[in-house]
Amino acid sequence: MTQKILAKLMSFAGINKLGLFKIAIASSFLVIVPQGQVKAALLTVANNSFETPVITNPSGSISSTGLVGGWTFAGAQQGFFNPSLGETFSPGFGYGPSPVLPDGNQVAYSNGGTISQTLSATLQTNTVYTLGVYVGRRQNVAFAGYNIELLAGNTVLASNNSVTPAAGSFGYVTVDYTSGISVTPGQALQIRLTSNGVQTNFDNITLDAASIPEPSAILGLLGFGLLGIASKLRQKQ
Repeated sequence: MTQKILAKLMSFAGINKLGLFKIAIASSFLVIVPQGQVKAALLTVANNSFETPVITNPSGSISSTGLVGGWTFAGAQQGFFNPSLGETFSPGFGYGPSPVLPDGNQVAYSNGGTISQTLSATLQTNTVYTLGVYVGRRQNVAFAGYNIELLAGNTVLASNNSVTPAAGSFGYVTVDYTSGISVTPGQALQIRLTSNGVQTNFDNITLDAASIPEPSAILGLLGFGLLGIASKLRQKQ
C-alpha cells in the first residue's frame, strides 16, 4: 500500500522541483498509516462445548461439583445436560423433540452458582479479546438470567448479560475487551459463567485474541526526508 501511494506521488511530481516539494508536504501528513489488523487467534478453552464426561444417565443430566471436565462448578446444583436424552426421558423437558444445539450433543446447566475455567493464556498488551458464549433457555423452566465474565487473575475485565434467548433456543452472547499498552504480566485469563437461579444452559465457549499492530510511520519519515531534499533544491535555484 505504501509503495502504491509513493508511486502516485512521484508520478504527480515528475522531475519538477516544486512538485517534489509538494510530495514532501503531502507525505508529511501521512505520519500514521494504520496497518491491517492481525487475524484473530482462537485461544484454547478445554472442553468448550461440554462433551465430556459423556452422559449415559437416561434422564440426560449429571450433577457436578468441583473440577470436572476442565470446568470448576461452585454453588448450587450444576452439571452436564444432554437435551436429546432429556427429551426422551421427559417430553418437553428442554429444547423439543429434535434439539438443535450450537455444538455437539451436550451443554452445561446451572441452577445458580458459577461455572469457570482458568486458561493457560495470560493477558497481553494491545490485544482485542472476544469471548463468545451460547446461552440456552429451556422450554419448561423459567429463565432466571445469567452473567458472563472475562477475567485476568481476580480482576473482571468485562461482562455481558444483555441477551435474552427465546424459550427453547440459544442466544449468542459476546464479551469484548481491549487491553492497553501496559498490563500486569502473568495474569491468567479466566472465563466465568453465572446463572441467577433455575435454570441457564451454556454451550460452545470460544475466546479470540487479536493483537493491535503499531501504526506505520514510513511515509511520515519519508515526508520529512523529502522536505529536506526540496529545501536543498530551492536553495540552489
